Amino acid sequence: MENNNTTLRVSFAAIDPYIETNIVSPTEKSQNGRSWVEWGDRNGYADYLLELSKQAPTLRAVINGTVDFIVGDDITISQLPDTAYTPGVMNTRGDTILSQVESIARDLETYGGFALQIIRNGLGKIVEVYYCDMHFLRSNKDNTVFYYSENWNAGKRKIVEYPAFMHIPPEKWSTLTAEEKERHYNSILYVKKEHTQTYPLPVYCAAVKECEIERCIADYHLNAINNGFTSSLIVNFNNGVPSDEVREEIEKNFNEKFSGHQNAGRIMFSWNDNKDAATTITEPKVEDFGDRYKALASHVRQQIFTAFRANPNLFGIPTENLGFSQEEYESAFKLYNRTAVRPAQRLIIETYEKIYGTPGVITITPFSLQAETEKTVQ
Repeated sequence: MENNNTTLRVSFAAIDPYIETNIVSPTEKSQNGRSWVEWGDRNGYADYLLELSKQAPTLRAVINGTVDFIVGDDITISQLPDTAYTPGVMNTRGDTILSQVESIARDLETYGGFALQIIRNGLGKIVEVYYCDMHFLRSNKDNTVFYYSENWNAGKRKIVEYPAFMHIPPEKWSTLTAEEKERHYNSILYVKKEHTQTYPLPVYCAAVKECEIERCIADYHLNAINNGFTSSLIVNFNNGVPSDEVREEIEKNFNEKFSGHQNAGRIMFSWNDNKDAATTITEPKVEDFGDRYKALASHVRQQIFTAFRANPNLFGIPTENLGFSQEEYESAFKLYNRTAVRPAQRLIIETYEKIYGTPGVITITPFSLQAETEKTVQ
């Protein structure tokens, strides 16, 4: 910096700020020449939610816990006359009703919906039911046709088309043409909580940023351990500003040599041609972020639980109030059971009743506490 008409220029290289656009938005867009609607930016919303549910600890705990509550203590399905399998087995793959409901309950909590693949025999009877992974499915605008692919981002991808499931009674099946029967042998039943758009939204959609913050906090602490050099020292090169390529090379060499937890506390030596071109090292005075990150972590956890309308203690995450009694736990469980668990169970039960056209075809015995007894959900 000079005293008169000189401008101070400060250059920071290789600082890559986290931009909110890294968060995938649940947009819906139809591309010319394609029958399906894209689910999110670059068709990646389902993949984003899946990764978030794996990497945000609080979100994962709530989803896993809620799935356990939904599945309950037991699930039974009636032995249907047209099904050759043993009671509770849904297909030739050997999937049980218990494993199937667990899978669709997890999709329901992760994406806000789930899907089942329905197989009919030549007489139009339902003979097999398969769980269909939600994040592999795309749909046309009105959910009448579905498209399945295990890699939507690949240049060359295999896409299988399915019609939407329709309940067709035997007397109507016999009136269908051969082409119509062929179309309905293999179909998809698509269930979602959100009915105002093509794809569902998870209950925590308003807390996605908080989930992302929680994931970033973990990344920050990991990087703070493995990159102690960059968080504790500033290196100033006082011999001019080189090109971007030179700066990147210098930073690469410094990071490789001095970053990481194994290099913490090492002495760095610098050899220079003269004093005027000396490299200076500054140790910045920064506040202790420990309390700030602790408060932030507490805040984002609370926002996630608020989105689910749930109490943290139900999922093994104690609050600061350590006096949470058994009575309070039971009261919190009853409320969450009524507002979140039982509606999900009813949705699942109604789905299987729609498939088979039989009321009461599936029974879920609710998750029980030692001090609580409930009637079976019908």
